[in-house]
Formats: sequence, structure tokens, C-alpha cells
Amino acid sequence: MVKYHFYLIILIGLSFQCASTPPEPNPEPAPEPVAEIIQEPEPVIVPPPMPPKPVLMHSIVYDYDRMVIKWYSSSETNFKSYMLLKSNNKNLNVDTLFVGTNPKDTTFSLQDFDPTISNWFWVLVVNEHDLISESGKSTHKLEDVPPENVVLYPVEFDNQLKLRWSKNNDDDFSHYEIYVSSSDEMQNQTLLDTLNDVQDTLFVIPMDSAYFYQITVADKWGLRSQSNVVMGDYIVELWDSEYSVIDTREIDLSSAKLTGEIPTEIRYLLNLEVLKIQNNYLTGNFIEELCTLKNLRHINLSNNQLTGLIPASIHHLRNLEELWLSRNQFYGELPFQIFMLHNLNHLNLSENKIDGELSESISRLSNLEYLNLWDNNMSGLIPRDIGELDKLEFLSLGSNNFSGAIPTELANAVSLKSVALFENSLTGTIPENLGALKNLEYLSLFDNELVGAIPDELMRVLDLTYFKINNNQLDTISHESMCESGYNWSNSIYFDVSQNKFKDPPICFSTDEMREIQSSFLKK
Repeated sequence: MVKYHFYLIILIGLSFQCASTPPEPNPEPAPEPVAEIIQEPEPVIVPPPMPPKPVLMHSIVYDYDRMVIKWYSSSETNFKSYMLLKSNNKNLNVDTLFVGTNPKDTTFSLQDFDPTISNWFWVLVVNEHDLISESGKSTHKLEDVPPENVVLYPVEFDNQLKLRWSKNNDDDFSHYEIYVSSSDEMQNQTLLDTLNDVQDTLFVIPMDSAYFYQITVADKWGLRSQSNVVMGDYIVELWDSEYSVIDTREIDLSSAKLTGEIPTEIRYLLNLEVLKIQNNYLTGNFIEELCTLKNLRHINLSNNQLTGLIPASIHHLRNLEELWLSRNQFYGELPFQIFMLHNLNHLNLSENKIDGELSESISRLSNLEYLNLWDNNMSGLIPRDIGELDKLEFLSLGSNNFSGAIPTELANAVSLKSVALFENSLTGTIPENLGALKNLEYLSLFDNELVGAIPDELMRVLDLTYFKINNNQLDTISHESMCESGYNWSNSIYFDVSQNKFKDPPICFSTDEMREIQSSFLKK
């Protein structure tokens, strides 16, 4: 029964629910379609890029030989570069001095700047949009007061000629300039040197051009002032005579009865060109001090009592043209430095005690015209390279100990007029090509060990007036050379072929003439 009532309640409840649900309404008709309206978005207004903020100039300072320009750095986030500009009239002739891409690079140094010319500087700032801003134009401040001049003191002499002057006391000092001129009005002056330290108030004078001197003081603005003018002269006392450093170009004390050594003070005469002190009683050495006189062209110390070695420093005398040292007591080998004197045209070392060999470097003396080594102790071969001296006119190697043959290359010295090879130990024959020396006037070969014949070619040298070949081992004088060559031997100033091994005289010789020739010599 209970179960029956439970199902009845459920049935009633369902019936009530169904009875309370309203019926579905009829659907309304669909509305007519309407065209869709699309609205445009409102435009976004982008502001144009702005130029960068300009920078300010910081300072413009002249620092000796340069202008230093500074400006403040840019704070732009889109910074691209600086451009530093310069103009000498504010607006025209604009030069770009500097382009920098680092905002911290705010300094530029302009080298070799002339501060006496007004210039304007300004900076452009460029951003990433290539927009530009410009600083104001700035210029440097010109100094219009020249520097304090200095006082140039009289020239001092303490082994060297020296200039001294008072110190400049200006804060803007730049440098001293030392000028020399041949005029006391400093016309056509030459700048000798520049001293950048204000404390440098001493200058050693280069005496190769010493005359009048003046000091110019320059400040950092390029302004200048001049000192007084002084004469760079000094008096040197030699052998009781006084000589001006500037004016002395020549000393000639030949045969003046001078004694003692050559004074070392002679080195101060730096303008000296000619020194003639031959035929005196001087002793001592060829002093090194002479080799410092670079202007020397002529030295004659012959016929004194000088001794020692010829110094190697002689090569400093690059202008030397004549060197006469004969009749002294010089000894030792010739220094090779003597062959570096390329301007030398006369070399006379005769009557000394020089030994060793004659170097083939003799050919380096290409201007040599006169070579006299007579009466020394030299030995070895006569160098073949001597034939390269095409200006050589006089050659004397007599009274030495030269050996070997007469070099055929000697004939290449086509200017030879005099050849003296006597009193040596020369062997072999007389070179036939000596006949090529058409200017030959003097030939002396006596007291050697020469053999063979007198070359026919040699007898055809018509200017040969001194012919002395006695005391050798020669064995032939041909008829052709002596009688038909054109050589007038009978009119020679000196002709001597005696003390040889000639057998048959040329038929053009008379018995009496030949007797004279073989016994002694024949003079004109």
C-alpha cells in the first residue's frame, strides 16, 4: 500500500510539471538584410624628426706650433657625428677639419697653424636623420705684443767659437732662431739653427760660413723680435803673427826660418785654403789638427824635418788638390784613406822613408796629374791600375824597390809626358805599347834589370827628348828604330843607352858616336 502511494505521488508531480510548461510561440519572420558600414581608423600623426641640440664651443688655444680647439660633448641619443669647420673670413672658404663619430671626441689639434691670421671655428652636430645643428663661431685671441728681445754677447773662444745671449723671460716663448750673414746689416741672412728650449742660450758657431750673427726670438703667437748683431771673428796667433779666423784664406811662410812644431792652434783657421810652410826647420808630426781644416786645397810642408806617419784622418780633407810633403822623414805605409782624396791632382811624397806597396787604389785618384814617390822604400809590383789615370802627366817611382815587369797598362795613361822608373829591380822587356804615349818627353829606366830590345815603336815618339835606359841588360838597338824612325837621337837633350849588352850598333852611328854612347851618354 505504501508502495502504491509512492508511485501515485510521482505520477501527480509529473502531471503538474507538464501542465505548467507554456506552448512554444510561432517564429517571427527574419528581418530584411542591411548593408554593413566599415569605419576608417583615425590617422596617427607622427611628428617630424627634430635636429640635434647644438653644442657650445669650449676653448681655442694656441700651443706653440698648433691650435687646439675644444667643444662640449653632445647629449643626443641619436648622435651620428661631429663636423669641425674653419674659415678665415667667417663665411667663405670653409674647410672641414675633422669628422668624428664618437660623441666623446671633442678635441682637435690643428698643426702648423699661423696664429697671426684670424680664423673662425665652429662645430656641426649630425644626428641619425642627417639633420644638422650648428654651434656659434669662435676665434682665437691674437697676441699683439712681440716677445722680449735678447742681448747677444760678443763671440767667445774656448777651443770653439761660441755665441751666448740673455734668456727670454716671456711665458709664451716658442724658440730662438740663429741667423748668419756676410753683412753687418744681416742682408741675405741664413738660418743656422732653431733652439726650442728657453734655457738654451749657447750656440757653437760652424765656422765654414762665419761672419755676422743675430738671434731672433719667436713667441707662440708667431711674433718675433731681433737681438743686436755681433761679428763672429777671433784672432789666432801663429809663429808670432796674428790671423783672423774669418779673413785668413792663405798662409805663406815658405823659407821663413820657422822652427819647432806646427802649432795646434792652426785648427781654428777653419776658412784656411792654402798653407805653404816649405823650406823651414819644422819638426814633429803631420798634426791631426791639419786634417780638420776641411777647406784646405793646397798643403806644402816640403823640405822640413817632419816625421811620423801620414795620418789616416787625411781623408777629411775632401777639397784637397795639392799635397807636397817631399824631403822630410815621414815613414810607414801610405794610409789607404789617402786614395779617398778624389780632388787631388798633385801628390809629392818624394825623399821620405815611406815603405810598403803602392796600392791599386791609386786609380781612385782620377784627377791626379802629378805623382812623385821618388826616393822612398816602397816595394812590390807597379800596380796595373795606374794606367787608369788618364789625366796623369808626371810619374816618378824611381829610387825604390819596385820589382817585376813594367805593366803594359801604363800605356793607357795617354796624358803621360814624363815616366821615371829608374833605380828599381824591374825585370822583363820594355813594353812595345809605350810607343802609344805620343806626348812622352821624358823616359828614365836606368839601373834596372830590363832585357831584350829597345822597341821600335818607342823610337817613333818624336817628342821624346830625354831617354836614359843605361845600366840594364838590353841587347838590341835596331837600325830601323834608330836610323829610319824619324827619331832625332843626336839632338836629344839627354840620350844614354850605355852599360847594356848591345852588340852591333846601327850603321847610322859613327864609330866615335857609338863609343860615346856605350861609354857614357850623349848630351846636346
